[in-house]
This record gives sequence, structure tokens and C-alpha cells, in this order.
Amino acid sequence: MNKFLKRLSLGLIIWAIPLVTSFFVWDVKANAPAVSVAWFNALMSFTWAIGFVIAAFFWFKNIEQDAVKEGLTTGITWYLEAVILDLIVLVGAFGMTITDFYPLLLTYLGTVVMSVGIGYIIRK
Repeated sequence: MNKFLKRLSLGLIIWAIPLVTSFFVWDVKANAPAVSVAWFNALMSFTWAIGFVIAAFFWFKNIEQDAVKEGLTTGITWYLEAVILDLIVLVGAFGMTITDFYPLLLTYLGTVVMSVGIGYIIRK
């Protein structure tokens, strides 16, 4: 598989696992979580971490050269992918307000930080 397509596919996994999970705890009639907001946010963070670990394992397992650069490139790609997909799905399709969307911009930065961190770990 092309390197760029593999990177995008793994980014899709990171984004899709929390999305699919959210369907199980979302009350469509109320357009709100069926659990408390705190539990919903915790569940989304937990499932995001699962997706990230899966993607990072498959992406970084064969990286040996330029690991920090690879981590930065991959992290930024996954970050932009998540933001764009959330804009399309959450804001566009599900009607989330842009104001409610803004905190996700900060939340997804963890993808970049952890990808660069993995690059530094591999480099050592």
C-alpha cells in the first residue's frame, strides 16, 4: 500500500473508533449523550487512545530513520484528517455548532504530541 494511503487509513481508524462508539451512547431524540457529559467525554478519550495505539503500532513498527520527522509528519496528517472529518460529519451532517467544535482542535493536538514523542523514543 502507498505510504500516504496507509497513513490516511490509520488516521481514519483513530477517528472512526470513537465515532462508532458514540453511536451506542447517543440519544438521537434528545440530540445529547444518553450518559452524563463527563462519562461521554471520558469514553471518547478512552476510545481515541485505543485507536491511536492501534494506528501508532502499525505505523511506527518499521520506522527506523528520521523517526522524529516521521512522527511530526504523521501527527500533523492525523490531526488534520480528524479535524476535517469532524467538520464534515459532526458540524456538517450532525449540526454541531462551530463553537462546540473548537475544543476538539485542542483535543486532537495530542495526536501530534504523541506521534512526535514516539519518534523521539524510536530515535534513541
